[in-house]
Amino acid sequence: MSKLRGALAALCLLAAAVPAEAVFEDVPADARQLALGGQGAGLEDPLSVFENPALPGAIRKFETGASFLGSHRTTRGSADFSSYGAWASLPGMAYGRMGTFSLAGVYRDDGGKLTEKTVLLGWGTTNLLRKDYGLLDFGANLKLMRASASGGDSAMGLGLDIGAAFRPDDSHTVGFSILNLNSPSYAVGLVKDNAPRVIRLGVSERRDDYTLTLDLARRSGSEAADGNFSLTPGVEHVWRTERSGRFFSRTGLNLASRASALSAGIGWKRAVSELSYGISVPLTGLIVPAHSVTLTLRFGDRDIEGEYDRMIKQEIKYRRDLVEALDESARREQLLKDELASMKAELDSLSARLRGEAAAKANVAAEKERLAAVVRRQQAAEAELKALAAKRAADKLNQLRYDFSKDWQSYLKLKGGGAPPDVLKSSLQRIIAQYQDAGIDISQATVELQSLVR
Repeated sequence: MSKLRGALAALCLLAAAVPAEAVFEDVPADARQLALGGQGAGLEDPLSVFENPALPGAIRKFETGASFLGSHRTTRGSADFSSYGAWASLPGMAYGRMGTFSLAGVYRDDGGKLTEKTVLLGWGTTNLLRKDYGLLDFGANLKLMRASASGGDSAMGLGLDIGAAFRPDDSHTVGFSILNLNSPSYAVGLVKDNAPRVIRLGVSERRDDYTLTLDLARRSGSEAADGNFSLTPGVEHVWRTERSGRFFSRTGLNLASRASALSAGIGWKRAVSELSYGISVPLTGLIVPAHSVTLTLRFGDRDIEGEYDRMIKQEIKYRRDLVEALDESARREQLLKDELASMKAELDSLSARLRGEAAAKANVAAEKERLAAVVRRQQAAEAELKALAAKRAADKLNQLRYDFSKDWQSYLKLKGGGAPPDVLKSSLQRIIAQYQDAGIDISQATVELQSLVR
């Protein structure tokens, strides 16, 4: 009897050590999320579409990329799988509303025993509800999920994700989502399970040099494993270089029953590309690190810092040339004034001599001719002085047009970044007030302000 009990205990221990069979569990979608501990619901990241479909709405440029994840731990316990994914985010408009369309595909292999394929179609709004206290966006994902067992059995289901994102300002994001809302069921070989329903709440704070994140998640139970609750804080720091782009250091902590882990990672972004690596070390059970690598491409993205440097250098050169031209004009103007003063003194002297030599008729014709020559020279000098004054006025108008063009481009960038109408209106009023009586064409700013007032 004691031997039988010992055998049963050994079988129970062996069973507990075997990774749990479960389908379509939520795992970090890319290396950045893995490095931050498994963030997603409030993290502004293209692949956060898997954790909150409302977040990609803030993306205003076409982005694409691919990611790999190899792990021996899921968000609910031990496992052994590798995952490959690719995605694309495309901003656009539907039914008169701006938003972002997301397309993603994920292939997961659980050691050859079970494979999972997911195709995701998502839509997230952009500035759907704009209030004084912030912006509110919504999003939804439709997922085609197919599970296949090693014996050839397979089953397909449809999953639905919904989410919301609240942005009180440019630095904070609060996200809420429900993943696998309908919790589709699968019967594949010996596995009979439901895709777990996951409720997530996340918040992030972004500053110039760091990002702080916090994520809460509640997962439902299934036949393969019980549900659990997780708390995940994380921090990301950016290191800027002048010519080599930006480097990121990341760390996070995932606290959950059967799945606690400590994470870290690095990233490198330059121009339109970003490469990230993340590692997660379990704090319970078998200590086998998880690894993830992600490559992201942002088409239409520009090196803002480099562009600003070029603009500043161009402006400095333009201002230097303008100052030199103004100095040269002022010097020539002073010379002409001195010449005019000399001519005026000479003219006065000639006039006095003519009045004193009225009787000398023999010399009157010559003096008059000399006086006429001086008058002609005076007229020519005055005409040149007027031309110089007109040139200086034109230079000043060109400077005003340049300043207005720069302010107008800044406004367009502010508008393209999704700034609130109040901010856009205030910026236009400042521009119009500054250049209204300057004598240049500011009709485009006036028309833009009228469209905002309506």
